[in-house]
Amino acid sequence: MPFKTGTLTHLLQNLIYIGKVSHRNKWFDGEHEAILSKEIFDRAQAIFAVNRNNNKLGKKSCHPSLLTEMITGPDDRPMSPTSSTKGNRKYRYYFTRANPGDRPKKIWRLPAGELEELVIGQIATHLKQPTLENGQDASELAEQIKRRTKLALGLQSMSTVGRRTVLLALQAQVKINPKTIQITIHPPHVSSPITIAVKAKLVSRGCDLKLAVPPADEPKARESDPILLRLIAHAFAAQDLLLREIKSPMISGYSDRHLQQLTRLSYLAPDIISAIIDGSQPVDLTGRKLLRMGNLPLSWPEQRAALGFEAA
Repeated sequence: MPFKTGTLTHLLQNLIYIGKVSHRNKWFDGEHEAILSKEIFDRAQAIFAVNRNNNKLGKKSCHPSLLTEMITGPDDRPMSPTSSTKGNRKYRYYFTRANPGDRPKKIWRLPAGELEELVIGQIATHLKQPTLENGQDASELAEQIKRRTKLALGLQSMSTVGRRTVLLALQAQVKINPKTIQITIHPPHVSSPITIAVKAKLVSRGCDLKLAVPPADEPKARESDPILLRLIAHAFAAQDLLLREIKSPMISGYSDRHLQQLTRLSYLAPDIISAIIDGSQPVDLTGRKLLRMGNLPLSWPEQRAALGFEAA
């Protein structure tokens, strides 16, 4: 009798076939002879583990869905990916899993592409904002800023599999509500989960219910100033050199006086650094102005006042 995939899967995950027996949810050496070696069994488990991870990330799918097993509707029911084809175009959706007897108006059906880009954009924006933890010193904060900014920038250009890997690592969950989309993440080195709420409006399209996300009230950020970005990068490199003797080719050949000027900038308030990264700093804040401020205060509120952030 030929063995099919399901039969082999059952065989290669069953401890009975390597000579074990179960008793009260525990496994013991049995008296029967094993028909499968421990080596082959362990190799099979490793392959199963890789396959399960690949399936979870969507590596084997031609069109993987980013939010599979992460998204729920307003009634806390999971939403599943689906698709339809019209002409040469394929449309992807997330819809609530229907129970027998559900009325059509209770079935949520949301465009997948728009929802996924919204979630990625919100998470990327939040990752650029430093999270202050108790006992965190300047060097730890600087490292967090560099790490999370790199992740946020990379998130925008990753493949769906790469994005899904990041979202799973962040333990991301998306909750659809009638008036909001709630995104929850738990970044590493942060003590408690973070919730991001995006305003949304429920609209009806035939038998479908969809969420319309209004444009943000705040003005769109400008392009980041490359000179300011370079100054911030040089500032943390100078801090590493002066405090921890870690050399960087970015600042090789700089005088001691210039290194001291740069190091002062590494103690800017986290929200000021985030604004520079986003391009949302005051219009008159230039690299020349920032570097030539010899009396830049260490107090974060005073820094905001001196650099024009309170009026920005």
